[in-house]
Amino acid sequence: MIKNPSFLNYHKWQRIIIAAICVALASQAEFNAFVPGFIIALSALLLPVFLYFNQDLNPLQLGFAIAIASPVFRGLVLLLTRNTTHVLSYTVADILYFSCYVIIYYLLYWQRHFRNNSAFFLTIVICDYLSNLLEIGFLTRMQGLTLYVVELVFVVALVRTLVATLISFLFHYFQLLIVRSEEHEQQYYHFIWVAAAVKSEVYFMKKNVSDIETVTKNAYLLNERLKTEQLPEEQKMAYQIAQRVHEIKHSYQDVIKGLGDYFDDQDNAPMKMNDILKIVSSYSQMIIHSRHLDINLVVQNSLDCTVPEHYYLVTILSNLILNGIDAIGKKRNGEIAITVQERNEDVQVTVHDNGSGIPEAMLPLIFKAGFSTKFDQSGDIYRGIGLSNVQSIVQDQFAGRITVNSKEGSSTTFTVSLNKKLLTSKGAN
Repeated sequence: MIKNPSFLNYHKWQRIIIAAICVALASQAEFNAFVPGFIIALSALLLPVFLYFNQDLNPLQLGFAIAIASPVFRGLVLLLTRNTTHVLSYTVADILYFSCYVIIYYLLYWQRHFRNNSAFFLTIVICDYLSNLLEIGFLTRMQGLTLYVVELVFVVALVRTLVATLISFLFHYFQLLIVRSEEHEQQYYHFIWVAAAVKSEVYFMKKNVSDIETVTKNAYLLNERLKTEQLPEEQKMAYQIAQRVHEIKHSYQDVIKGLGDYFDDQDNAPMKMNDILKIVSSYSQMIIHSRHLDINLVVQNSLDCTVPEHYYLVTILSNLILNGIDAIGKKRNGEIAITVQERNEDVQVTVHDNGSGIPEAMLPLIFKAGFSTKFDQSGDIYRGIGLSNVQSIVQDQFAGRITVNSKEGSSTTFTVSLNKKLLTSKGAN
């Protein structure tokens, strides 16, 4: 779950570097306690806050950066202000603390599929407590771990966790004042995502009705021809086919009407571009985390506008992002960048991923109906709406175009150009 999607404006390593530097600087606000070299620092309050608001980042990478940066700052301070005799042991103790902290956090919390504030609080208490015991044990060669120290360290860990999580929770819920609850927010995201998929399917079902009518007409014509040629058995079969297809068309139309009435365009309030991107990126991150993938999403939007037909834009973006997620797969340090900007009379949307790329021989085929490179475990073609249908939405709804630039084994970039006037007003249906 993303606690603050605005952090997505920064690349993964930018956020890691910022966190490492901030925590390292905070570690200089300290006072000694219990044993020589052991300190109670502000960094122990700041680290949980960064972890809470960057839950899409792998904590092992974050902890590794902090474990390097914090000892460097502390080592410099020790060299400038103190006896240099214990610089090495004190900096190693810092490394042990942060390394132990993020490993425990990774095992107890980050790998959980379902997360909540209670689990976060308990995990931080355990991380702080055990990491402090390890640091004291290292500095004193286990001699300083008296019962009094062990009890006092737990009290310190509990107090620090209370303060850090209180700051995090209050700030987070302040951001959600416009939403009644965290579950409400996620349900809203899920509804928009599902509604976009349903509306897209209804859109293509309507287009398919004409094909069904053509099949029905041809079956009746075949029936008449066979009647003329006096082939009663074949005529009967053709007539039954025509009847059956006609019944299927009526069932099809009933489904279209039912879904169409439920997702009536008249009831859809226009949505701001920033909100559309927030919904798509947040739900995509949930998918990334559920698959345990190492993929960072970066969203950059320079356009302030509202979109009435936002369901179609959600469909376009979600399909391109999911293609990127599939292309990256288990690759380390995956990244998907979504950029929205104005270009003359168009709105240009690009979705770039550093995944496996598309073979050059397949590039002319990817927008053809029925083409797919994705298979499920049974070997059947994975059935999404497909790039051919994404292209149809782009062209039919927004008078736009979609192009692709890909390097096999390296990256893929989809560029979607949409007519701004149609995008920002009630366009064609």
